[in-house]
Amino acid sequence: MRTKKYLSKNKRPHKLYRDLKSTLYLERELLQNLLDNIPDAIYFKDDKNKIIRVNRFYAEGFKLSPEDIIGKTDFDFFPKDQAQKMFEDDTYILKTGKPIIGKIERTLLPNGTYNCVTTTKIPIKNKKNKVIGTLGVTRDITAYDNTERTSLDMIINSLKVLDKILETKDPYTFGHTRRVSLIAGKIAKELGWDENRILELKMSAELHDIGKILIPLEILNKPGKLSDLEYKMVQGHVQQSYDMLKPYSFPSQLPEAVYQHHERLDGKGYPRGLSEENILPEAKILAICDVLESMISHRPYRQALGMDVTLQELKDNSGSKYDKDIVDVALKIINENDDKPFWLNSEPSL
Repeated sequence: MRTKKYLSKNKRPHKLYRDLKSTLYLERELLQNLLDNIPDAIYFKDDKNKIIRVNRFYAEGFKLSPEDIIGKTDFDFFPKDQAQKMFEDDTYILKTGKPIIGKIERTLLPNGTYNCVTTTKIPIKNKKNKVIGTLGVTRDITAYDNTERTSLDMIINSLKVLDKILETKDPYTFGHTRRVSLIAGKIAKELGWDENRILELKMSAELHDIGKILIPLEILNKPGKLSDLEYKMVQGHVQQSYDMLKPYSFPSQLPEAVYQHHERLDGKGYPRGLSEENILPEAKILAICDVLESMISHRPYRQALGMDVTLQELKDNSGSKYDKDIVDVALKIINENDDKPFWLNSEPSL
């Protein structure tokens, strides 16, 4: 009797264990079923950035089973440079405990084509609030991206029409804006700006002198010194450019960057006399590119000043008129090109 009672009591923990195991199994199956029915790639990684769980959508993207993916890293599935960026994002989350939300990137598919995705990654924490892994959700937005690119192509084609109009009236200004666009793109890339921001900057460069269409040709091409009134008319192209661009659906910073490209850090620029903290980074780049291209080029009222004089202008006024970090990058790029104007032999493209 005593033995039966003893056995009876000791069966209960086993039953509780079985019930708990069954409950956990059901919850795990329910979670996996939920994950597998979400049309986004979902993946969990440990604190070494190894994949520990994926949903069906993620696995099907590589035409593999989840079992073939578990225990591997992004370096097993993506090009090295792309996997490195993913690794750096995951490591950032593990170290800081901060999420990365809605990052837009391009990924190489197994069939050799690229798609456009938006990715959100969040930290996974234990009961002690220590980060022990990451959870990622990646959504394919290629269709949306293609629509946006079609709209962008329309804008770019419109810019090319404007370029032709400007070229007909003033060939110098046309060539100038294209070269400024090329220099600006190089500097922004060296600064580590993303593709979309660089594209906006290059569009700003293409359009920064569009207001000169409204200035009489005899003033634009006057060989002698301009009168005070004529000079003010030329300065007015900044306001006119801004007024032409502002009503339309350009990227938000574009009209303002154009408006500010003759402002200077010391507040002695025009048209508003803005000081350093109020000038957009885009405008600071345009200002330097504008000076760089203008000074080495022939103008109707003077000969080209040459690279030495131009570089000295940037060096002498670095930190006062022009942003020092951007000047340093510009000088570095030029130095790597043997102090030659690399933009004269290249054709910029948006």
